[in-house]
Amino acid sequence: MKPDYFDLLSPEPIYFESVGGIKSPTLKEIRAIGYHTYQMYLTVLLLRPESYFDMTGQPEYFNSLSTDIKSKFNSFDLITGNKDMCSITEHALNFFLESDVSYSSTQKGFLLYDKNSPDLLAGIIHKDVWPQLCDIILQRNYIRQSVEQTSEIKSKRALAIMQKLKKGRENHSKKGTSDKNMEIGNIISAVAGKSNSLNLINIWDITIYQLWDSFYRIYNHNILDIQSISVAVWGDKDNHFDAAGWFKSLNNDT
Repeated sequence: MKPDYFDLLSPEPIYFESVGGIKSPTLKEIRAIGYHTYQMYLTVLLLRPESYFDMTGQPEYFNSLSTDIKSKFNSFDLITGNKDMCSITEHALNFFLESDVSYSSTQKGFLLYDKNSPDLLAGIIHKDVWPQLCDIILQRNYIRQSVEQTSEIKSKRALAIMQKLKKGRENHSKKGTSDKNMEIGNIISAVAGKSNSLNLINIWDITIYQLWDSFYRIYNHNILDIQSISVAVWGDKDNHFDAAGWFKSLNNDT
């Protein structure tokens, strides 16, 4: 399922079959739970077996396993098998979904109840739907990821190479430092300061997707303005300037 750009921009929930509406939280809703809690919710949805064992202090154990055994792990079973992580995931789903969510150990899934009819079971989230559900929720939060399903890779050599590449990317990200310019508070301030309609009073009513979309749109417009001034002064003999750049899609990955 790949939501349209129109649906991702909309503040209305996106319907996911057997699960219901998936929300893009507003900045006001994120502020209510706290940004660190919001980040923790996203971390659970981004969780992979490798990162799970890192988080639980067992990286050596995971690295010692054969590729066959590693491929049998899945995020859903690891999350639901950990009481604390299962509780965090339950809270995360209640935040991002329209339904009331409660984990059931007997059903081995997250039970969905209609908010208007608390006793009416509306659906169950099992591990088969988990990767796709996480992907849609993350897209609603302006996070795009390439979901790598190691269990579907039959070649042992291909699996080993892929895991080596993933490990390299993770090590690289750990060495890097966070860019304070891209921290959420600074992005909110920048968009409110540059936008013609948003300010620090009303910006809290937009969704997190709309915030990032507005930020990158403003960023692109600034680059185009600089290029247009340069072309006006020096000309564009190589025809590099794209006058239509101001409305080029920002959603090419979906």
